Amino acid sequence: MSSSHPAPADRRASSSADADLAGIVLAREPPVRLGALMIEPPMRRVLHDDGQEEFLEPRVMQALVVLLRADGKIVSRDDLLTQCWRGVVVGEDAIIRVIGRLRRLSEGAGAGVFRLETITKVGYRLVVESSAAAAPAAPSAEPLLAVLAFDNLSGDADMAYFSDGVSEEVQQTVARAADLKVIGRTSSFHYRGADKNLRRVAAELKATHLLDGAVRRSGGRVRISAQLIECAGETTLWSDRFDRDLTDVFALQDEIAAAVAAALKVVLAPAPKAEPIDPAAYELFLKAGDLHAGNFTDPAAIVAAVGLLEQATCLAPRFARAWARLASARALLLRRHGADEPYGTARDKIAAAAQRALELDPGLVTVHPVLAELEPFGRWADREAAIGKALATAPNDAAALGSAARFCGHVGRHREALDLARRAFDLDPMNLNLANYYGIFLISTGHYLESQAIYDRLIVDWPDALSILANAILFTDAGRDRERLETLVQLAKARGLYKDAVRNVTRIARNLQAKDPRRLAAFLQYARDELAQTGNVREQLLGVLCEYGLTDEAYDLVERASYDFVTDPEKPRWDAAAWEMFSLYLRGNLIRDPRYPRLCAKLGLCDYWVETGKWPDCADAGLLPYDFKAECRRLATA
Repeated sequence: MSSSHPAPADRRASSSADADLAGIVLAREPPVRLGALMIEPPMRRVLHDDGQEEFLEPRVMQALVVLLRADGKIVSRDDLLTQCWRGVVVGEDAIIRVIGRLRRLSEGAGAGVFRLETITKVGYRLVVESSAAAAPAAPSAEPLLAVLAFDNLSGDADMAYFSDGVSEEVQQTVARAADLKVIGRTSSFHYRGADKNLRRVAAELKATHLLDGAVRRSGGRVRISAQLIECAGETTLWSDRFDRDLTDVFALQDEIAAAVAAALKVVLAPAPKAEPIDPAAYELFLKAGDLHAGNFTDPAAIVAAVGLLEQATCLAPRFARAWARLASARALLLRRHGADEPYGTARDKIAAAAQRALELDPGLVTVHPVLAELEPFGRWADREAAIGKALATAPNDAAALGSAARFCGHVGRHREALDLARRAFDLDPMNLNLANYYGIFLISTGHYLESQAIYDRLIVDWPDALSILANAILFTDAGRDRERLETLVQLAKARGLYKDAVRNVTRIARNLQAKDPRRLAAFLQYARDELAQTGNVREQLLGVLCEYGLTDEAYDLVERASYDFVTDPEKPRWDAAAWEMFSLYLRGNLIRDPRYPRLCAKLGLCDYWVETGKWPDCADAGLLPYDFKAECRRLATA
């Protein structure tokens, strides 16, 4: 499912999600060290020091949190019901099952960690051994920097775009340090005003260091104050104040970044010499970023942003970041909403802006994924090369990691995609798209419980996001989890989100579990209609047909489809979800059929795999009942 980018729900306020979920919201609980165990409530994960990991069911993890919070005091049965079941009456066996699971966890952790005591007719008590006292998770030795949104001190609320823009530019400049991990803007800019609580930000983002500051603008002058804080000791490592003309704002950003890098003992990558910038161009640049950020579904906002950036590049033709942002905005408009001019003309304008940005500053990583998207869908090696340039320039950039994960998913390397998506998610955990990628590749590699935990968190943070609920519902099929499916459907209805996208995936998920013959016929007709109208059938539809048991019908559609978009630059596949056709855990019937390499050949994948030697996960020996590599080689040479 594709997604827009609504802002995460404000975690201070009670939301509709809080009413839907239990009293203990796991997504908001910080990790806790308990002797040889690391408890991670948002992931429902327990890590053992010997490398073993376990995933607890939601009620079990909620009960563990309640018992830990009690700090050795007795927790009554009624308190457990209130906080873990929201007071819903359940049988005694439900509570016994949860407590039994926690006892097994205690036994598996070994002696000296914790034990559970049953207080007859009263409740339960979790006793932590003195050598294993619960404590917040220790910070990572590797620096992880969060650049917060600088405060706007200009006395004008309309200047918020300016302080946010300056903060983002500082963040991107600091991120040029190849060996420094910087948390993504989506996550770090979530904390503002009273939310800039050092301990809270450090716990929720797992940051070791924070860079915060304030911006005051008066006419053509700007004053920026900044401070770098080490979280564990709450120590200020560096602080300073700068007063400059707006024409020197880039040099100022470079100075701040260099000071932060020196304090953290990391080295910034070489950057083009900061040149004076026309203040009017800089203001247009910042306004454009504020205008289209988060408004991916509003074509008018993106058109307005493109207009502002065109003005900025006219006023300052050597303003590399304005050219890069112009390429991204134009690509976003074309990808989401089409263009009022021929596709080729729009594509050439995007490419020209991107190339101009790279000529002025080869370190602008945001440009390479844009160029990759301009390639025809089936030019896999060229697309991979463009994305690889972004990762080579900025190996710790969350957006670059996300683009690489998506590409690896489309060529069947899901284990690699999961690793990339996990790294991107760690760097920007409040970015909806990156979180969605992480959940998708957890599912596609068979990590069902862990994926459930991610989607439970997303449902809390984005209570109005259709794509989150749609994916969570669709993926219940991986665990044949009918109870979870119906719970999520009721949640969607309660939130007013039971609309076309959610309703359609609900039908698919229910039918995958129930196999209703009437719905099978309707879905097959839907796929045939798509073929008649477009000349193609989406890969995810083929996978679902095979799971319905309509494998012959699915491959009949494959033979009749043209797949002309594979090599045609005038027919991009912006909405492609080809990753679904490679998961043995989701669409295994499609892959196990010996006709499967024929579909891959039509998508240009056999040629890519043979030429590069980068085979998909399903090519591993013994996974399929036929010689996948041999058949792909035969089709490539043919």
